[in-house]
Formats: sequence, C-alpha cells, structure tokens
Amino acid sequence: MPTFKIDGRDITCPDGWTVLQAAVRHGIEIPHYCYHPGLPIAGNCRICLVEVEKFPKPAIACNTVATDGMVVHTRSDKVREWREAVMEFLLVNHPLDCPICDQAGECKLQEFSYRYGAPTTRFKEEKEHGPKARRLGPHVVFDWERCIKCTRCIRFCEEVTGTGELGMFLRGVREEIGTFPGRPLDNPYSGNVVDLCPVGALTLREFRFRSRVWFLQDVPSVCPGCARGCSIDIGEFRNRVYRITPRVNHAVNRWWICDAGRLWGERLAAAEDRRLDGPRTRSDAGDDPWAAALADAAGLLGEAARGGRVAVLASPRATVEETWLLAQLARGVLGGAPVYLASHETGEDDDLLIRGDRAPNARGARAVLEAVCGQVAPVADLERALVEGAVDVLFALGPGLVGPVDDEPPVLSPEALERAKDVIVIDAWSSPLSAAASVVLPAACWGETSGTYVNFAGRVQWAERALVPAADCRPAVLLLGDLLAHLSLEPSPPSPEAVTERVAAGVPGFESIRWKDLVASEGQNLAGVRAEDQACRATGALVRMLEAERRAAPASAGD
Repeated sequence: MPTFKIDGRDITCPDGWTVLQAAVRHGIEIPHYCYHPGLPIAGNCRICLVEVEKFPKPAIACNTVATDGMVVHTRSDKVREWREAVMEFLLVNHPLDCPICDQAGECKLQEFSYRYGAPTTRFKEEKEHGPKARRLGPHVVFDWERCIKCTRCIRFCEEVTGTGELGMFLRGVREEIGTFPGRPLDNPYSGNVVDLCPVGALTLREFRFRSRVWFLQDVPSVCPGCARGCSIDIGEFRNRVYRITPRVNHAVNRWWICDAGRLWGERLAAAEDRRLDGPRTRSDAGDDPWAAALADAAGLLGEAARGGRVAVLASPRATVEETWLLAQLARGVLGGAPVYLASHETGEDDDLLIRGDRAPNARGARAVLEAVCGQVAPVADLERALVEGAVDVLFALGPGLVGPVDDEPPVLSPEALERAKDVIVIDAWSSPLSAAASVVLPAACWGETSGTYVNFAGRVQWAERALVPAADCRPAVLLLGDLLAHLSLEPSPPSPEAVTERVAAGVPGFESIRWKDLVASEGQNLAGVRAEDQACRATGALVRMLEAERRAAPASAGD
C-alpha cells in the first residue's frame, strides 16, 4: 500500500488507486466532472489537474496512479491557474442559463465556476448554438449547449447497462452526444444518465420545469417496485412527490435505480382517482364511520374465529411492522387462524437490479410470519379453501399498499372471493379484493407511512414517511393495532417505531438489528445472512468488472 503526500498530508491507499480516489477517501476535495466511482476512468474533463513534484507537466488526478513517495499539490498557484483555464474553456459556449436550468442548485459546473473559475471572461465572440430540448428517449432530454463532453452517460450505457445507445458524434466544436440510428435511449435504467450528468445537459422529461431543487426535501425511503428494495430519496414539496432519485447504497443498488422505480411518484399521481377514501361497512356508519368500520370488522373476525372459519391473507408489500401485527392477530386473538402469503412474481430478474418478484418485503414478511405463526401457506391453498367453502371470513392486506397494481393478475380469482361470506380488506388502492369486500379499511400507502423492508438478499432498510395522506385513511400499523385492541383489549401501538422494538425482541433474526441506525446506514443484514449473499452475484460481478476496468485504465491510457 503506497504512502504519499497531498498538500503536506500523509496518505496511504490500496495499490492501484489513483490520486483522486485516495483524496476522496480521505476527505480532500479535488474538483472533477468525468470521474465517477461507478464508471471506467476517461480522464477527459481536465478539471482535476494537480501538480506532482518531479512530473514535467500537469497530472490529471483521476488517471494518475498513486505511488510510494509521491508529492502532490492541489492548491498551489499553478493548480489555480490550470483550473481557471479549464473552467474558461468549458464555459466558452455554455449558455449560462442557470435561472431556468433544472440542474441549478445541484450543478457542478455552477459550483466549480464559483469556487475555481476566474471572476471575468475574455471571451467576447458569439457563442456557438446547438440543438436544445432534443428527445434522446422517452424520459431523457438533451441540451447541446450545456454539455461539457464528460462522457459519463456514454460510459454508463456501455459499461453498466451494456446497451450502448449513446455515442459521441461529429468533431471539434460541433461534437455532440447522440443516439445511434434506430436505437433510442429507452433501456430500463435510462434515467440514471440524468443523475450522472454533472451539468444540466441531460434532464428528466417528467421533472423538467416542475420545481427548483432547493425547494425539495429529500426523504430517505425504499423503492417498492421489486424485491431489490433500492435505497432512494423522495423529493417532496408541499406534500407532493416531484422526483425520486437513487441513494447510494453499495450493499443494495450502488448508485443506480431503474426507471420504473424512478417514476413511481408519477404512477401514483396518475391513478389518484382509484384511491380508497373513507371506510366502508355493511350497514349505516353513523356519525363515526371509522369506529363503525373497526367495530364491524372486529365483530366479523371474532365470530368467525370462534368457529375456526377465518383465514388471513398477508401481503409481501406490507412492512415488517404491519406483518408482525397481522401475525399477532392471527396467532392470538383469531385462535391460530391459517395465514397465507400472496406472491407477486410477474417477471424475470435482469443482470443489474430488477427482480422478477414485485414485492419489496417478501423475505421480511415470510421471516416474521414463520417466526410468529409457525408456518405460512401459499395463496394457492387459500384459493382451494375458499372454493371448498372452508372459509367464512377472509381478512386480507391488499396488494395496493405500495400503489395501484393494474399490470399484474389478481391475488385471488373472482370465483374464490365469491365463496367467502365476508371479506375484510386493509388497502390503499382499489383492487378486486377491495371490490369484493364487505368491510374496507383504507390505509396510507407507500410514502405516507414509515416502516421496515427486508429485500431478497436479507438487507433490512427503514423507509421514512414523506407525505401526509390526502385521502381519508390511516396507517395500516394503526388499523391493525386498533383491531388488535378491539379483539384483545391490549393497547394499540402508538407508531411504527414502537412496533419495531417488539419485532426486534420477539422475532429471531431481527434481534441484532440496530433500528435507530437504519436510516443513516446502508441497511443491515438479517441475522444468519452473509454480507456477500449469493443472490447479489450479478451486482457483485458488475462491481468487480468496473474495478478491473479502473485498475487497467491508468496503465493503458496516456496523458
């Protein structure tokens, strides 16, 4: 491991690391545009120039391998002159339209121009003009005048997704990013090029001109789209989701997120008219419809439980806390009622992030239900029990706790649902289950309540509440707690956080989870799950490939 100096400070780093990588690891800022830790090194923006003693010319920190005894200066007068020259060159044809640019407030060109650029410009000629608002694909819009040719987007499509839609075309001042003929930028991860772009050249069509980024509050959450459970930030403003961006988590999704997860907020907004609003009961609700609905549900469940003819349908889209309360109802006050776990396997895994299982908490739900109830049956067994007339009351957590589910088959067939005398459903969005229910308890959906999810690899993550429900609904944790209180006279838990403590105390595998640290961390492994889970092989292979590319680049690339 070489030891060298940066600005008089001794730095030790692994063999093969570059000066920039070592500086970033030790909190030393070196400005950069083209370098990204998840992409192969290009070394073409030149803003990371540093002075290395005994080197005959400036060195680019992103592609200069650190060696033992090297002496590096990042703040010398020479370095300041070099950075000013690079910034002047990058801004020659830049439109300087920060007031209307979606990247303003997050733009590295804006930030580095202020910190490292010259106070004035010598350029007096007319700037070159090029295509603006060019659609590269269904989600990404390109502005030629803002592009600084860092090639991050090209390298992402070549090395991460392997789709290669983007390339650099023409030469000289007219050089531009574009798509190859007949190959629009429409791979399942195309929105990541917007996150990668250090300036405002690539913008997301669904977010353009909707809000200034400094108005948004980024709330840490978990993507509900599949069993990967990508770490994300919900950009919320005035109780509305304006955008969803990936949150760096090397154990789950690294720096990326799929387009389906990125646009989850748009999916929810488009189906707002299908939101369940207000409880529904079998009879007149009176002055307090919520009290009537809870009493009606508790009465049906208690009567059916005494005859042993109640079944419980759990959802792999419910949080760990919601599932634990459901299990307590089934095991305790419902006399050990059989519990069935729905399945949402509607596709195939890909080589990067997307999983065929479209439920974010399938592994967590199964772990909790097996620990509390002893065994969990597949939903096919519930289908048979309903058809055979063995169930009078079906108590179900619906499939829409994370949003509308138009694009997948119903959990149970209409014929099976018709055989149940009564169906009680806790859900956020209308579905065949809620349509067949005699009692409906509308729940807060994903983003409107806090909770814990366990992804397919056993990684436990906490999702923070970002929104206040606009509909007349309540968090499923509180609804299940109220039902538990009605049937057992136990006090209802006041919050999801209160339930997590009970889960940690009573469910094997969760006892080692540090719940208070989940939000600030990359998540924690469920007990008994190795950090290098075999289900993460695809992502692990990608990490190794990129690291090999990074180590090979300095040896093969010139200045």
